[in-house]
Amino acid sequence: MNTKSKKRYILDFFKTHQNKEYKLNEIDEIVKEDYKKDTGSTDIYVNRYVRALGTQGYIPELKGTIQKPKRGSYLFSPGEGKLKPKSPFSQLLKDKIKKRDKYQCQWCKTKETNTEPLAVDHIIPEDKGGKGVLENGITLCTICNNRKKNLNVITFGKNMFKKYLAVSRKNNDKKAMKFLNDIIKVYTKHGVN
Repeated sequence: MNTKSKKRYILDFFKTHQNKEYKLNEIDEIVKEDYKKDTGSTDIYVNRYVRALGTQGYIPELKGTIQKPKRGSYLFSPGEGKLKPKSPFSQLLKDKIKKRDKYQCQWCKTKETNTEPLAVDHIIPEDKGGKGVLENGITLCTICNNRKKNLNVITFGKNMFKKYLAVSRKNNDKKAMKFLNDIIKVYTKHGVN
């Protein structure tokens, strides 16, 4: 029986892959391969945990820091570093946020089920000063939460509208194109790049 936690597989990856930059998909592939060797399964969610480690600063279990040299890439460097304070949501607060949000994703309206639990995420990310308080929580499905990544709501929204605009152009939907262009102009007007 395997007693190694899923978190440990990810930490072990960084412990054995020091001072070299890896793309998130490479990390995902390597960790899943190691996990499969031990368990016969690839049922391990790597991406979100790696992104969280990248915002943590000093990681005591690794005695080093995971940096993000560029978007989608991570680099583990052993040695001293500063631990960034976290502000997670308590389980009670997560329950309140989900209830307030009617147990549905606030972007795509997917409802929570036993097989598809919803996540509570920070509207303003923790590493940008966001606190684990009711007003800074939002209920998201796994897909929307992954799309949001570590963006604030404004930047995430702009990115989503740009994606919808690309689809509208591909489908030659002139009404949607005009609407989405008008929305994107509002972002530009307010200096959101």
